Amino acid sequence: MGLGVLLLALAVLTCAKALLTAPPGSSLTLFANPPFISANGGVSVISAFCIEPAGMPCPDGTVMQCFTTLGRVDPQAETKDGVARFNLVSDSRSGMATVTCVSGGPAVAASVAPSPSPSTSPSASPGPVTGGTVTSGNGSASTTVVIGSSLPVQVVVVADPPRIDGPGGQTRVVATVYDASGNPVANVPVIFTVAVKSGACGIKEFFDSGSQPIFTDTNGQAADVMHTRRQSTDSQVLVTVTATVPNGKTGATDVTINAVPGPAPAC
Repeated sequence: MGLGVLLLALAVLTCAKALLTAPPGSSLTLFANPPFISANGGVSVISAFCIEPAGMPCPDGTVMQCFTTLGRVDPQAETKDGVARFNLVSDSRSGMATVTCVSGGPAVAASVAPSPSPSTSPSASPGPVTGGTVTSGNGSASTTVVIGSSLPVQVVVVADPPRIDGPGGQTRVVATVYDASGNPVANVPVIFTVAVKSGACGIKEFFDSGSQPIFTDTNGQAADVMHTRRQSTDSQVLVTVTATVPNGKTGATDVTINAVPGPAPAC
């Protein structure tokens, strides 16, 4: 009786289908659509592109596994035409979800013997590798999705003061993010950028954040400080400060630099 059970188990294991994973050293690239979802049942589709070390898409049926730091994600999916797709679903918690997908693992380092000394006799063209250690890809990739209480639909930007002078002038820029009902939206990353609207000499303004994301507070506000490197002798310039959130909504305001027109500088 025991022998029969053992033979049956061996038969099941023999017939079990092994998972097809990416070759070691394959490259993965993830894209999230959309990059911002609501906190209650929002869904973002994670597309994972798999490329073999040789540069070809991974075979159909290659299994990828995904993990997330927030919400829940399909544990695994198979590629078709080199792409596997996963659903990230929010679970009422807000924050930044980091989704990581893996398949195949990193390449095994391979030592390559140094090329022999060149000879005067004709020989085949050398390959692209002439020595050292060869590695390619790590079989994993990550992307982020912002999960919030509601979707932003409006961004209002205010600069205080709206006029500054160089050198060393600065203004505090506040972006307030609202949902469709006019309520402020917390925990939304906002990126501030600046562009010249009128004037000369290009951009000489910068933000304390370095244009890295700043998350809104419970009042839906994100604040940054913009500085100018322009001199007081520079001509008047009008710049536009823009605040952008992950779903593409933007807000903008204008800031005047050197309110009193001066002579045109030599840029």
